Amino acid sequence: MPDITLLPLLADYFHVSTDQLLGLKPLDGETYIPEQTATKDFWNQKLEYLLRTRKNGWNDDYARFLISQVWKIDQPVSVLDCGCGYGFLGLLLLPYLPDGSTYTGIDFADDLIKKGKTLFESQNIKAEFLCDNVFEYSAENRYDLVICQAVLRHLDDPAAFIRKMITFAKPGGYVVCIDSNREFECCGLYIDGMDYQELCRHEGLEKKWRTELAMQGRDYAVAIRTAHMMRKLGLIDVDVRMNDKAEFVTTQSPDYEKTKRDFIQYYDWTSGIRGAEREKLILHLLTHGLSRREAEDYCNRNIAIADFFADHPSAGYTFVKGKMISYGKKAGEIR
Repeated sequence: MPDITLLPLLADYFHVSTDQLLGLKPLDGETYIPEQTATKDFWNQKLEYLLRTRKNGWNDDYARFLISQVWKIDQPVSVLDCGCGYGFLGLLLLPYLPDGSTYTGIDFADDLIKKGKTLFESQNIKAEFLCDNVFEYSAENRYDLVICQAVLRHLDDPAAFIRKMITFAKPGGYVVCIDSNREFECCGLYIDGMDYQELCRHEGLEKKWRTELAMQGRDYAVAIRTAHMMRKLGLIDVDVRMNDKAEFVTTQSPDYEKTKRDFIQYYDWTSGIRGAEREKLILHLLTHGLSRREAEDYCNRNIAIADFFADHPSAGYTFVKGKMISYGKKAGEIR
């Protein structure tokens, strides 16, 4: 712990700033590293993550309501699910679509495609799965309903993805994009027994979101912008709905232990972020615009949640992700 008067001398000796010496800013050369969420390798490792997170994301009656009352689908339709993963949307929507409807899923992660084929075959559901990159795929057919879920926020160019989706749609067909707004999500968690205002805090994360948008085009607020993108790309009758799902989980909930365990594992709250992993994450956040104080607060919040769940094995929680459903119809050829 050197005397404060020595810090400028030490910084000069190592050719760094005093902020870099104190770990408040990243060292030269520790520059922005793009997030890898738009890559095949990233998603091939996320099968368990998807299986845990997708199943609690919808109320089935709301999916039925969208189909029958909002989109008013009363004739068989062909569905193309872009970035389908293991085909969750197909399993969700097909029971409520008119008999004779077809489902095609496309994803570049071959492990997810294989899982999708297995799941659909085990339930005797006919479907087609394509292992291909949506950006590079040339569809021979056009579809009545082109849809994606939890895809846009992981992409470097979400507008280009929507534009590609529109090319797959028939004139008059629906294009639907479902995603969560990160700001809503941060304020959507309450753990019974913890301070809600502390749980809502996300100082510094706005800097991360802004940095990633500027450096690589990844947009954590894409959900709230999607309908405007759709209108500018030529879709008509554009509108937005909110998914009505809210997770209310207590010891009286069916499958309480499994549901809570999946939730904790999804957010990596099994043990918190500690030691070398904590410092590695802090340094990563520094290169994405956060100050060290903000990065440490983020890690400490996660540790506090992990510790609370560990110390309170019967804890309950409410979680609302703020999932937005943007949709519009294709009037003609894309502009």
